[in-house]
Amino acid sequence: MSTIALTPISAGQIRRALWRNLLITLLVNTLAGVFFSLTSDSPLWRVMLTTHTVGVSVFVAITLTFTVIKPSPAREPLYFMGAITVGAVLGLAINWLVRLDEVAWMVTEYPSYLLASLIVMMLSAAVVASVLWGREKTGRLEAAYHAEQAKRGEQDKALMQAQLRMLQAQIEPHFLFNTLANVQSLIDISPAMAKQMLGLFNDYLRASLARTRDAQATVRQELDLLRAYLGILQIRMADRLSFDIDCPDSLLEQALPPMLLQPLVENAVRHGLEPKVEGGTVRIRLALQDGQLIAEVSDDGLGLPAQVSGQGVGLANVRARLATLYGGQARLALHAQPTGGTRARISLPLETR
Repeated sequence: MSTIALTPISAGQIRRALWRNLLITLLVNTLAGVFFSLTSDSPLWRVMLTTHTVGVSVFVAITLTFTVIKPSPAREPLYFMGAITVGAVLGLAINWLVRLDEVAWMVTEYPSYLLASLIVMMLSAAVVASVLWGREKTGRLEAAYHAEQAKRGEQDKALMQAQLRMLQAQIEPHFLFNTLANVQSLIDISPAMAKQMLGLFNDYLRASLARTRDAQATVRQELDLLRAYLGILQIRMADRLSFDIDCPDSLLEQALPPMLLQPLVENAVRHGLEPKVEGGTVRIRLALQDGQLIAEVSDDGLGLPAQVSGQGVGLANVRARLATLYGGQARLALHAQPTGGTRARISLPLETR
C-alpha cells in the first residue's frame, strides 16, 4: 500500500497561514468577549482584554508546539490539548499579573465562575484550534497529493518513452534486416532499383536517428520517415502498393509524438494490403479540425482481422501513449471503409514544440 509523504511548505506559505489563523483567532476572541460581557458587570474593554489575552496565548502555544517541537503524528493530539491548556492558563496568569480587576474578582468572589469561564474558553479555543489545525493538515495533504500525482505523471511519461524506445528496438531491426536483404537481392537483378532502395533506406535511417534523439517530433519529421518507409515497401511490393500523403504546409512544424503514425501505417500494409492479391493504396491525411490535430491513415485493403481490430499490440501502444500524454483529450478510433479497408483516426490537442 503506497503512502503519500507530506511535502515541506515554504516560509512564505507558513507566514500567510499564521496571519490567517491569527485573524480568525482574534475574530473568535471578539465574539467570546461579547458573549461574556453579557453576563459580567465589568466594562466591555476589560472582558475583551481577558478573552484576547487567553485566546492569543492559546494561539501562540499551539503555534510554538507545532513549529518548534514538531511532535510526531501519533503524539499530535496529546500535544495539541496540552498546548491549549498551557495557553489558557498562561493567558489568565498574564491577566492576574497585570492585576486586572475582572480576574481578581472572579478568583476571590466566584471561583466556580472562573472555573466555568476557563472551561468554556478552553473548549472554544479547542474548537477553533481544531478547525485551524484540520485545515492546515488538509492543505498539506492536498498539496502532497497533487505533488505525488505530478510525480507519477512524470514517471508515466518516462516509462512511455522507455517503452517507445523498446518498440523502436523491436520494429527497426526486423525492418532493417529485411531491407538489407532486399537490397542485396536487387543488386544483381536491378542495380537502379537497389540504388533507389538504398537512397530511401538512408533517408529512413536519418529520420529515425533524428527522432530517437528528441522526445518530441514534428509533423514534417514523421511524414519524412513515413515517405521513406512506404517508399521501401513500395519497391518490395512492386506495383501492388501506392501511397498518398496530404498535409497542409501550415501543419508541418506542428509538434507530434514520434512513432505515433507508423504503427497505423504498418497495420494498414501488413493486414490490409499485403494479403490482398492486387494490393492497394495507403492514404495519410492530416488536418486541423475544431482546435485539434486530426491524423488519418486509411487503406482499401482487406481490413483488419477480428483478432487484431482495435486490440493489436501496436494499436494498444498508441492508445496507451495518447492516454499518458494527453489524458482524455486525445483518442484513436478505427472504422471500416464502406468500399473496403480500414480507416484509423487520431485526434489530439495542438501543441507547440
